[in-house]
Amino acid sequence: MTRLLPITPSAAVIVLIISLSSCSVQPCYEETDPLMITELLVSGTGEMAKADSLRVYTYRTADTLRFINEKGVSRFALPLDPGNDESLFLITLNGVTDTAVIWYERRPHLVSPECGYTLFSEIRGLHTTHNIIDTLIIENPTVDLDGQKNLHLFY
Repeated sequence: MTRLLPITPSAAVIVLIISLSSCSVQPCYEETDPLMITELLVSGTGEMAKADSLRVYTYRTADTLRFINEKGVSRFALPLDPGNDESLFLITLNGVTDTAVIWYERRPHLVSPECGYTLFSEIRGLHTTHNIIDTLIIENPTVDLDGQKNLHLFY
């Protein structure tokens, strides 16, 4: 017959401290929100343009989100809707509004054990109205955490 050794209170405390410290959650210091970066360019020349005013909104089922409301910008960054494979944006450049629809495919990406997962997107297509926007071109279809520009907006 085997004999069980009594556990001393100090040994129990040490085991408890070790087990709790091994499960502690570390803080997340990494960026976890992929943004689609769009650069504004002058139609015809392709030179960088600064919008006198720029507003970007989106409508989702539950609410309206205002992403950008700035003056004198030449690029902007927007998150894509993580719950759909399509995002609709209302882009107002210098007082004139256009609609842009972006279609994409989402895929999960592990950022780190501390930060968990995020969604990277691959832009598959787009469509815009042409009130002030001349052309919207996909330069880099991958929307991830690297900060590279994804779209060229000519107006």
